[in-house]
Amino acid sequence: MNRSSGWAATSRPRAGMLRDERGSVLSRHALAAIVAAAALIVPGLPAEASGPERPDPPENAVLSYTEPQDWTARVQVDITAYQRSDQFRAEVHRWTFDTMALIFPLIRETSASVGEPDAVKGLLRVGGRDYTSRFKVIDGYPGGAVYGRWDAREITDIGEISLVYQSSVRSWETKIDEAAAMEFRWPKGDWPTEARGTFEPMFGVEIVGEASPRTSAIDRVLKKWTDGKDPKSIAPYTLAKYLAGRVVELVQPVGRGLQGGRSRTRRGFEGFRLQGAERTINSGRGSPFDIAAVLAGVYRRAGLPARIVIGLREFDEYDTNDAQRDDLRGENALHAYVEFFLYDEKTGDQAWVPVDPVLMRKDSSRARPLDRPWKYFGTHDQLDYFIPLAFHFHPPTTVRAYGSPGLWGWFITPAPPAVAFQQLTFGTYNTPVRGGESRRDAGPHD
Repeated sequence: MNRSSGWAATSRPRAGMLRDERGSVLSRHALAAIVAAAALIVPGLPAEASGPERPDPPENAVLSYTEPQDWTARVQVDITAYQRSDQFRAEVHRWTFDTMALIFPLIRETSASVGEPDAVKGLLRVGGRDYTSRFKVIDGYPGGAVYGRWDAREITDIGEISLVYQSSVRSWETKIDEAAAMEFRWPKGDWPTEARGTFEPMFGVEIVGEASPRTSAIDRVLKKWTDGKDPKSIAPYTLAKYLAGRVVELVQPVGRGLQGGRSRTRRGFEGFRLQGAERTINSGRGSPFDIAAVLAGVYRRAGLPARIVIGLREFDEYDTNDAQRDDLRGENALHAYVEFFLYDEKTGDQAWVPVDPVLMRKDSSRARPLDRPWKYFGTHDQLDYFIPLAFHFHPPTTVRAYGSPGLWGWFITPAPPAVAFQQLTFGTYNTPVRGGESRRDAGPHD
């Protein structure tokens, strides 16, 4: 983000600010340089920090990128066996498996970020002990989703399994070239494979629980908003912008959409509380995740490829107060926005375009004129502080989770436990950079 205005607004030093030998307040960039230089003279460290090359921005026909930020996300998934006790009896389940495969999403690329696959780490723990850090990468899922799979065999008499996962990503602010975006037309042939896969029904959008996909409410409002016309009679970018405005006006945000975890000793959550696009449209109320689900569902029923990006919002130490920072810690930092796809089948140009209906709604409950740029539609000055985790609330395959969708799932033979408890905890921090690079701030933000 461009934080210069917020930094300049500090007319006098705050308590704890560092000064140079003349008494001048040191800038955050100067502080970063001092920290980097200090690292070079610590005994035992090499003269120049080593690490993988930082990735370039995504290739995108309509977006430009600024303010790169490097992030590391840490997620812990804990699955525990059923336990219940009272004054009369205690019931404790134990597990014995022939095979187990636990999957968790990996992010390669979004419209505003690029993952670093070589930096992904994951430790599977079984019965409180380290089991394996090896995993397989599985791709081919709808919308470009990729998963890591951790395997275990011949598990006997245990009551807990955990995955400790870590990934790194570089994220940018985005700015859209609306003139270029409006030049795109509907393809006469098929969409590219990654985009075409988004038309598959998605948990939390068309599917809730084990019910069949439901789209009647989406179809109803889409017909109303387009006056019964074929949505493809409108240019894709203009259609996407118009529909985003209608969704923002339709749905009032309520609640966080998070189901709390069972642990009394540490923060965490069980999963997402999703009511699906059908119920959200009918009630006109929904969580931030339901709002994203409605927009994705409307786009897809209009024939426009769209996916949901789920991740963690970070905060800028210099532009947020204590209350705002507390509001973006742990699971409360979870956020979702939508990306729709543009494609020129003649030139091969393509672009995923970010749309953040939740922040659009916070900015204004009324859509602005279509011929003017919209904040958080294509142009988004907070995506450099967003760490993507997944494209699906629940993996789009036959895996089991417990209570609420929580990004992960597992295959078990001979059969998965009928009852178990799950809890996820999150943490993020600025990834250390190599010598010669700059960074804004460092330290854990979990």
